Amino acid sequence: MERADAHLHLFADGYPGRYGRSPAGGDELAVYRTLRREHGIARALVVGYEGGSEFTGNNRHLARLAAAHDWIAPLAYVPVTGVDRAGLDRFRAAGFAGIAAYLPDPASADTFAGWLALVAGALNDAATVLSLNAAPEAAGRLGRALATLDGCPVLFSHLGLPGRQSTVPGPQDAADRLAPLTDLARLPHVGVKVSGLYAVSDPADGYPHAAARPFVDLLLHRFGARRLYWGSDFAPSLDHVSFAQTLHPVGLDGLSAAEAADVFGGNLCRALRR
Repeated sequence: MERADAHLHLFADGYPGRYGRSPAGGDELAVYRTLRREHGIARALVVGYEGGSEFTGNNRHLARLAAAHDWIAPLAYVPVTGVDRAGLDRFRAAGFAGIAAYLPDPASADTFAGWLALVAGALNDAATVLSLNAAPEAAGRLGRALATLDGCPVLFSHLGLPGRQSTVPGPQDAADRLAPLTDLARLPHVGVKVSGLYAVSDPADGYPHAAARPFVDLLLHRFGARRLYWGSDFAPSLDHVSFAQTLHPVGLDGLSAAEAADVFGGNLCRALRR
């Protein structure tokens, strides 16, 4: 089965990790290239991040990598206030497939939604991919803005960030927690990444992360296999699990062969129009 990774990071100096150095253990690009060859990963959505001073310049780094490696589809980090039209043009000229935003709370989501309303036409014209790290409280503020982006694949990261669970939640508790996100299932261009399951688990290294299963079950039911996207969350995930473990997220073992092909690669390739 050909795979496509919908969520990973590549930093020039490595992701600092929980121990102050990249858990990949070396040159992150070289390590990931080995992993993609071993596991048949054809495309990779590399998510930009410049939310801290130590990550400044990540957009430039990803543009350089994408110019040299055609399997990389980079997403440019944008602040919650967005960028101007000229900035979007520069991203496209530099080879970015889309943008990535981080919305931890309703206020940041409101600010970002206001910017989306101003640039929706430009984003739609370019079939811009949007990757959103947004907690449910933030996702619930985005519906009107995202409805205008029907030409853009919109991917919510990490199961919609339900938060760390000390016990396995019941189906209703999972549904209540992700209700603001699952309400967006009415928009056919919105999907969710099955990534970062360690962030739902307590402890984070408690693979296979049983507490994530009710959320995966819910997302499969509400969005369907054609709108879920597997992501490794390389290299942050390696602080908690092995890369091989990221290839087997809990809750996807019951997929048919066709559904698995969609979730683990086909959906992303279609979103990238490959």
